[in-house]
Amino acid sequence: MDLIKRAAMDLINSKYAVAFTGAGISTESGIPDYRGPNGVWRKNPEAEKRAYEIYGKFLRNPKEYWEEVQKSTIYPVLDKALPNPAHKALAELESLGILVCIITQNIDGLHQKAGSRNVLEFHGSVSKLRCIRCNSRFDKKDFISLIESGEVPRCRKCDSALKLDVVHFNEPIPMDVYVKSFEEAMKCDLMLVCGTSAVVYPAAELPRVAKRNGAKVIEINLYETSLTLEGISDYIIKGKAGEILPRIVEEVKNLKYPEDK
Repeated sequence: MDLIKRAAMDLINSKYAVAFTGAGISTESGIPDYRGPNGVWRKNPEAEKRAYEIYGKFLRNPKEYWEEVQKSTIYPVLDKALPNPAHKALAELESLGILVCIITQNIDGLHQKAGSRNVLEFHGSVSKLRCIRCNSRFDKKDFISLIESGEVPRCRKCDSALKLDVVHFNEPIPMDVYVKSFEEAMKCDLMLVCGTSAVVYPAAELPRVAKRNGAKVIEINLYETSLTLEGISDYIIKGKAGEILPRIVEEVKNLKYPEDK
Protein backbone atom coordinates (compact mmCIF):
# COMPACT_ATOMS: atom_id res chain seq x y z
CA MET A 1 0.00 0.00 0.00
CA ASP A 2 1.14 3.54 -0.77
CA LEU A 3 2.61 5.02 2.44
CA ILE A 4 0.66 8.28 2.11
CA LYS A 5 -2.61 6.35 1.99
CA ARG A 6 -1.46 4.07 4.79
CA ALA A 7 -0.70 7.06 7.03
CA ALA A 8 -4.07 8.63 6.19
CA MET A 9 -5.90 5.42 7.06
CA ASP A 10 -3.94 5.02 10.30
CA LEU A 11 -4.82 8.59 11.28
CA ILE A 12 -8.51 8.11 10.50
CA ASN A 13 -8.59 4.87 12.50
CA SER A 14 -6.77 6.37 15.50
CA LYS A 15 -8.63 7.40 18.62
CA TYR A 16 -5.99 9.72 20.09
CA ALA A 17 -3.38 10.98 17.61
CA VAL A 18 -0.53 13.25 18.68
CA ALA A 19 2.18 14.93 16.58
CA PHE A 20 5.77 15.34 17.75
CA THR A 21 7.75 17.91 15.78
CA GLY A 22 11.32 19.17 15.58
CA ALA A 23 13.60 21.55 13.71
CA GLY A 24 13.11 19.81 10.36
CA ILE A 25 9.54 21.08 10.11
CA SER A 26 10.65 24.71 10.49
CA THR A 27 13.69 24.76 8.20
CA GLU A 28 11.18 25.00 5.35
CA SER A 29 10.11 28.35 6.82
CA GLY A 30 13.66 29.65 6.47
CA ILE A 31 14.68 28.91 10.05
CA PRO A 32 18.18 27.40 10.11
CA ASP A 33 18.83 24.33 12.20
CA TYR A 34 21.71 24.21 14.64
CA ARG A 35 23.58 20.96 14.13
CA GLY A 36 22.92 20.18 10.46
CA PRO A 37 25.55 20.44 7.69
CA ASN A 38 24.71 24.13 7.26
CA GLY A 39 23.61 24.64 10.84
CA VAL A 40 24.16 27.80 12.87
CA TRP A 41 26.66 26.13 15.18
CA ARG A 42 28.59 24.41 12.38
CA LYS A 43 29.22 27.84 10.88
CA ASN A 44 29.77 29.59 14.20
CA PRO A 45 31.13 27.37 17.01
CA GLU A 46 31.41 30.43 19.24
CA ALA A 47 27.62 30.80 19.10
CA GLU A 48 27.25 27.23 20.34
CA LYS A 49 29.61 27.94 23.24
CA ARG A 50 27.55 31.00 24.23
CA ALA A 51 24.36 28.92 24.01
CA TYR A 52 25.74 26.54 26.63
CA GLU A 53 26.66 29.44 28.92
CA ILE A 54 23.61 31.69 28.70
CA TYR A 55 21.44 30.06 31.38
CA GLY A 56 24.26 30.34 33.92
CA LYS A 57 24.59 33.98 32.91
CA PHE A 58 20.90 34.56 33.67
CA LEU A 59 21.26 33.02 37.12
CA ARG A 60 24.34 35.15 37.88
CA ASN A 61 23.37 38.41 36.23
CA PRO A 62 19.98 38.84 34.50
CA LYS A 63 21.04 42.18 33.00
CA GLU A 64 23.98 40.59 31.18
CA TYR A 65 21.67 37.79 30.05
CA TRP A 66 19.28 40.26 28.42
CA GLU A 67 22.19 42.12 26.80
CA GLU A 68 23.23 38.78 25.28
CA VAL A 69 19.68 38.06 24.09
CA GLN A 70 19.50 41.49 22.45
CA LYS A 71 22.66 40.70 20.46
CA SER A 72 21.27 37.41 19.15
CA THR A 73 20.77 37.13 15.38
CA ILE A 74 18.46 34.08 15.54
CA TYR A 75 15.59 35.47 17.64
CA PRO A 76 14.62 38.17 15.10
CA VAL A 77 14.53 35.45 12.41
CA LEU A 78 12.18 33.36 14.56
CA ASP A 79 9.93 36.34 15.27
CA LYS A 80 9.46 37.08 11.56
CA ALA A 81 9.12 33.51 10.27
CA LEU A 82 5.83 32.34 8.78
CA PRO A 83 4.26 28.88 8.87
CA ASN A 84 4.81 26.59 5.90
CA PRO A 85 2.50 23.92 4.41
CA ALA A 86 3.60 21.38 7.04
CA HIS A 87 2.42 23.57 9.93
CA LYS A 88 -0.82 24.31 8.09
CA ALA A 89 -1.43 20.62 7.38
CA LEU A 90 -1.10 19.72 11.06
CA ALA A 91 -3.48 22.55 11.97
CA GLU A 92 -5.95 21.13 9.45
CA LEU A 93 -5.66 17.65 10.95
CA GLU A 94 -6.59 19.20 14.29
CA SER A 95 -9.57 21.05 12.76
CA LEU A 96 -10.72 17.76 11.21
CA GLY A 97 -10.88 16.28 14.71
CA ILE A 98 -8.07 13.79 14.06
CA LEU A 99 -5.04 15.33 15.76
CA VAL A 100 -5.51 15.91 19.48
CA CYS A 101 -2.36 17.90 20.16
CA ILE A 102 1.14 18.80 18.99
CA ILE A 103 4.21 18.41 21.16
CA THR A 104 6.97 20.51 19.61
CA GLN A 105 10.64 20.95 20.38
CA ASN A 106 10.58 24.17 18.36
CA ILE A 107 10.51 27.59 20.00
CA ASP A 108 9.26 29.55 16.98
CA GLY A 109 5.49 29.50 17.61
CA LEU A 110 4.76 28.58 13.99
CA HIS A 111 2.24 25.88 14.90
CA GLN A 112 0.09 28.48 16.64
CA LYS A 113 0.55 30.95 13.77
CA ALA A 114 -0.74 28.21 11.44
CA GLY A 115 -3.88 27.82 13.54
CA SER A 116 -3.10 24.88 15.84
CA ARG A 117 -4.72 25.43 19.22
CA ASN A 118 -3.43 22.62 21.45
CA VAL A 119 0.37 22.95 21.32
CA LEU A 120 2.81 21.88 24.02
CA GLU A 121 6.11 23.75 23.62
CA PHE A 122 8.55 21.34 25.25
CA HIS A 123 11.51 23.70 24.91
CA GLY A 124 9.52 26.88 25.46
CA SER A 125 8.74 29.80 23.17
CA VAL A 126 10.61 32.82 21.87
CA SER A 127 7.39 34.85 22.08
CA LYS A 128 6.98 34.46 25.86
CA LEU A 129 8.86 35.30 29.03
CA ARG A 130 8.92 32.97 32.04
CA CYS A 131 9.62 33.31 35.73
CA ILE A 132 11.76 30.45 37.01
CA ARG A 133 10.59 31.07 40.58
CA CYS A 134 6.80 30.84 40.18
CA ASN A 135 6.66 29.51 36.57
CA SER A 136 4.38 32.34 35.41
CA ARG A 137 4.52 33.12 31.68
CA PHE A 138 3.92 36.45 29.97
CA ASP A 139 3.64 37.66 26.40
CA LYS A 140 7.02 39.05 25.35
CA LYS A 141 5.52 41.93 23.37
CA ASP A 142 4.20 43.43 26.61
CA PHE A 143 7.82 43.90 27.75
CA ILE A 144 9.53 44.84 24.48
CA SER A 145 9.97 48.56 25.20
CA LEU A 146 11.36 47.76 28.66
CA ILE A 147 13.83 45.20 27.25
CA GLU A 148 14.94 47.54 24.47
CA SER A 149 15.61 50.28 27.04
CA GLY A 150 18.10 47.96 28.77
CA GLU A 151 15.93 47.13 31.78
CA VAL A 152 15.45 43.63 33.18
CA PRO A 153 11.78 42.54 32.87
CA ARG A 154 10.30 41.39 36.17
CA CYS A 155 7.53 38.96 37.06
CA ARG A 156 4.17 40.63 37.68
CA LYS A 157 3.36 38.02 40.32
CA CYS A 158 6.52 37.64 42.41
CA ASP A 159 8.82 40.41 41.07
CA SER A 160 11.62 37.98 40.15
CA ALA A 161 13.72 38.60 37.03
CA LEU A 162 12.17 37.11 33.90
CA LYS A 163 13.96 35.22 31.14
CA LEU A 164 12.86 34.08 27.74
CA ASP A 165 10.53 31.09 27.98
CA VAL A 166 13.09 29.29 25.80
CA VAL A 167 14.68 26.36 27.64
CA HIS A 168 18.43 26.89 27.48
CA PHE A 169 21.13 24.27 27.90
CA ASN A 170 21.54 23.14 31.52
CA GLU A 171 18.07 24.48 32.31
CA PRO A 172 15.40 22.02 33.46
CA ILE A 173 12.28 21.56 31.35
CA PRO A 174 9.41 23.40 33.13
CA MET A 175 7.52 20.77 35.10
CA ASP A 176 4.05 21.69 33.79
CA VAL A 177 4.90 21.12 30.12
CA TYR A 178 7.13 18.13 30.96
CA VAL A 179 4.35 16.29 32.78
CA LYS A 180 1.67 17.14 30.22
CA SER A 181 3.86 16.05 27.29
CA PHE A 182 4.60 12.66 28.82
CA GLU A 183 0.93 12.23 29.70
CA GLU A 184 0.03 12.80 26.04
CA ALA A 185 2.74 10.38 24.88
CA MET A 186 1.42 7.69 27.20
CA LYS A 187 -2.20 8.34 26.22
CA CYS A 188 -1.88 8.46 22.43
CA ASP A 189 -2.53 5.48 20.16
CA LEU A 190 -0.70 7.13 17.24
CA MET A 191 2.26 9.50 17.19
CA LEU A 192 3.16 11.37 14.01
CA VAL A 193 6.87 12.24 14.27
CA CYS A 194 7.83 15.08 11.92
CA GLY A 195 11.23 16.63 11.29
CA THR A 196 13.17 15.38 14.27
CA SER A 197 15.98 12.88 14.70
CA ALA A 198 14.84 12.35 18.31
CA VAL A 199 18.28 12.41 19.87
CA VAL A 200 17.94 15.35 22.29
CA TYR A 201 16.71 14.12 25.68
CA PRO A 202 14.39 14.20 27.50
CA ALA A 203 12.23 15.11 24.47
CA ALA A 204 13.61 12.14 22.52
CA GLU A 205 12.01 9.83 25.06
CA LEU A 206 8.48 10.84 24.02
CA PRO A 207 8.12 8.65 20.89
CA ARG A 208 9.75 5.80 22.77
CA VAL A 209 7.22 6.20 25.59
CA ALA A 210 4.41 6.23 23.03
CA LYS A 211 5.71 3.03 21.46
CA ARG A 212 6.08 1.27 24.81
CA ASN A 213 2.47 2.11 25.58
CA GLY A 214 1.23 0.53 22.38
CA ALA A 215 1.02 3.52 20.04
CA LYS A 216 1.71 3.33 16.33
CA VAL A 217 4.61 5.64 15.41
CA ILE A 218 4.71 7.15 11.91
CA GLU A 219 7.89 8.99 11.01
CA ILE A 220 8.22 11.76 8.42
CA ASN A 221 11.86 12.69 7.93
CA LEU A 222 14.33 13.34 5.14
CA TYR A 223 16.50 10.46 6.32
CA GLU A 224 16.34 7.45 8.59
CA THR A 225 16.90 8.30 12.24
CA SER A 226 17.52 6.46 15.48
CA LEU A 227 13.75 5.89 15.65
CA THR A 228 13.88 4.08 12.32
CA LEU A 229 16.96 2.05 13.17
CA GLU A 230 15.70 1.07 16.64
CA GLY A 231 12.34 -0.02 15.26
CA ILE A 232 10.48 2.64 17.23
CA SER A 233 8.72 3.92 14.13
CA ASP A 234 6.36 1.48 12.42
CA TYR A 235 7.30 3.04 9.09
CA ILE A 236 8.99 6.12 7.70
CA ILE A 237 7.86 8.35 4.85
CA LYS A 238 11.01 10.00 3.53
CA GLY A 239 10.84 13.57 2.31
CA LYS A 240 10.08 17.14 3.31
CA ALA A 241 7.28 17.54 5.83
CA GLY A 242 5.94 20.48 3.83
CA GLU A 243 5.38 18.19 0.86
CA ILE A 244 4.28 15.00 2.60
CA LEU A 245 1.89 16.29 5.28
CA PRO A 246 -0.40 18.18 2.84
CA ARG A 247 -0.64 14.99 0.73
CA ILE A 248 -1.62 13.00 3.82
CA VAL A 249 -4.29 15.58 4.70
CA GLU A 250 -5.73 15.42 1.17
CA GLU A 251 -5.85 11.62 1.38
CA VAL A 252 -7.54 11.83 4.79
CA LYS A 253 -10.22 14.06 3.28
CA ASN A 254 -10.62 11.76 0.25
CA LEU A 255 -11.16 8.76 2.50
CA LYS A 256 -13.23 10.51 5.17
CA TYR A 257 -15.42 12.62 2.93
CA PRO A 258 -15.61 10.83 -0.47
CA GLU A 259 -19.00 12.39 -1.18
CA ASP A 260 -17.32 15.82 -1.39
CA LYS A 261 -15.29 14.70 -4.38
